[in-house]
Parts: sequence; structure tokens; C-alpha cells
Amino acid sequence: MKKFGLLGGLSWLSTIDYYRELNMAVNQHFKGNINPRLYVVNLNQKEIHDLQKAGDWQKISHILIKTGRELESLGCEGLAFCANTPHRVYEDVQDKMDIPILHIGDAVGRYIRKIGHKKVGLLGTRYTMEGDFIRSRLENLYSVEVVIPEQEPRRKIQTLLYQEMSRGLFSDEARNYFLQLIEELKSKGAEAAVLGCTEFPILLNHIDTALPKIDSMMCHVDDIAKFILEQEQ
Repeated sequence: MKKFGLLGGLSWLSTIDYYRELNMAVNQHFKGNINPRLYVVNLNQKEIHDLQKAGDWQKISHILIKTGRELESLGCEGLAFCANTPHRVYEDVQDKMDIPILHIGDAVGRYIRKIGHKKVGLLGTRYTMEGDFIRSRLENLYSVEVVIPEQEPRRKIQTLLYQEMSRGLFSDEARNYFLQLIEELKSKGAEAAVLGCTEFPILLNHIDTALPKIDSMMCHVDDIAKFILEQEQ
């Protein structure tokens, strides 16, 4: 198995899920308690969030490059950001690495291609929904049309994420609001809803929604597990 590095803490809640699900995937592959060699760096979530709010993506890039190099020095053969939003600086960071960083957008795109959807709704941070680092990747590389909520819902999603979900709070108000948003995405012709923030699957766990849910984290985990096990994507 390949050694793998997780850039975590973005948030720490979803980093736990990455760690758990990767161990489970490898256990299931070998049908026993055989664990992968994982290295996890827990970054300061508040520092990253403050830099996002300030629009200082260059500083975020520098933090991720420094962390990625630390993991390279430990012998990691691949890396992953344990969140969607940091992929805004993916190219900058990947250019400074000698090992591959597995892009969450590719993982989601491969999954959508496999199930045959042509149009999906995307829910994520404001940066993920309004930026092109996930949307353009899905549209240009995987021929998937992407629709997003209107401006005010995007603002409210951001507020709920920072004030509640990133702190481990998953309220009924937030849950009901997301159910409404998924209804609206369906009315725009979406065939599925991409949960493009790794806290959202926690919020909607075991909840029926108007559209099938595509868990970006689990798509990412599947790609990472295949990389670790040296299987074809």
C-alpha cells in the first residue's frame, strides 16, 4: 500500500470521517484489520476561515504548500485536502509538490459520469458555489451542467456553516433549510445534489431529500482508497 497524507482540520469533524472511512475501506478490501499508512496534519481551522474571509488565498496556499512538503518529507506518495474549499488553490499547491494531490472535483466527476447524470445542483461554501474550481472542473472535464442556489441562499449557507456546522452544531433549522434548497435545485432541473462541503453529509445523514445526494467526501475517500491500494480509478 502507498503511504498517504491528509491535510485535515478543514474542518476537524470531516477529517475524522476521512480517517474512519479510509480505514474501513482498506479493512474491507483485505477482509481484516489491516490499516493504511496515513499521516494526518490538523490545520488551524479558524486561521484558514479568517484568511478566506479576508480574501488572502495566497497565504492559504503557502500554508498548504508548507504542510504538503512536510508530508512529502515523511514519505507520503499522495496527498488530499480534507475539504472542498481549499481546492481553490489546488493548482498553486500541486505545482510545488513532487507527489500528486487527489482533487475532490475529479472524484465527484467520475462518480457522476458513472451514474450517468447530466445536470446536478451544487451546495457548498460561498467560495465553492461561486468559484470555478469545482464547477468548471465538472463542466469542462466531465460534461456535467452545474446549477447553484441564488445569492441570498448562498449567503445564508455560509452563515450556517461558520456559526454552526464548523463548530459541530447541526440544527433542525439548518437541516430544514437545506431540504428546501434541494427542492429548489430540483425545480431547476438538477438530477442530484452534490454536497460540496464535507459538513453537509453530516447534517443530512439518514435524511430523505428531494434529490439523490452525492457525498463529495465519500467520492474523495473512494478515490484515495483506490490510490492507496494501487487500483485503477
